[in-house]
Amino acid sequence: MIAVIIPAYNEEKTVAGIVRQAKKYADKVVVVDDASKDKTANNARLAGAEVIRHARNAGLGSAIRTGLKYALRAKADIAITLDADGQHDPEDIPKFLKKISEGYDFVLGERSLHAYPFRKKLGNFLLTHATNFVSGTELRDTESGFRAFSRKALQSIQLKAERYEIAVEIIFEVGRNNLRACNVKINSPVYVQGVNALDGLKNFMFLLHRRERNWRSYIDDAKYVIRRKLGL
Repeated sequence: MIAVIIPAYNEEKTVAGIVRQAKKYADKVVVVDDASKDKTANNARLAGAEVIRHARNAGLGSAIRTGLKYALRAKADIAITLDADGQHDPEDIPKFLKKISEGYDFVLGERSLHAYPFRKKLGNFLLTHATNFVSGTELRDTESGFRAFSRKALQSIQLKAERYEIAVEIIFEVGRNNLRACNVKINSPVYVQGVNALDGLKNFMFLLHRRERNWRSYIDDAKYVIRRKLGL
């Protein structure tokens, strides 16, 4: 079973279109409505999604965790997360399914940032490298919310984040569990501001606290990065 998970908060204008497109590629589309104050839940339901509604606004991380737990309980073979605001194109879903069919456990969408403001490009560059350094991974655009998880990945990852930190925590868990991971290029129809510089710093600090570290950890990290750069 393929399950598409769409976290949403006050996205009444876009969520229905995203649901209808996603339904072409999924057995089940689940919108996790994080206590929206508009018609997000109703519009998603009318478009054919199953809606899980939080009683209070708990944050993006909590919404994603709710959706992934649902997918695990439903015995989904593949779970895909994407945003409800239109910045992800559901027509890219087959790219993710193809990579999972090739044996990858985690697939991360890589956006084209050419049209993004310089500060966003710089922040993404710095946080991506820092996240990979701490997590022992080598992925691009680690802040991207378009992701695919195999059944093995769903069973392996342990998530705690409640808000934007969920992005770096997922990458950390991919590295911690030695999951086979890759990127795929995706379309970015619209620019949505999303994570700012302060959020990025909070994410990185969360990541440092998420991992128990000592001086040997930093030496191991440095060796890992050097080996990757030298192609060893």
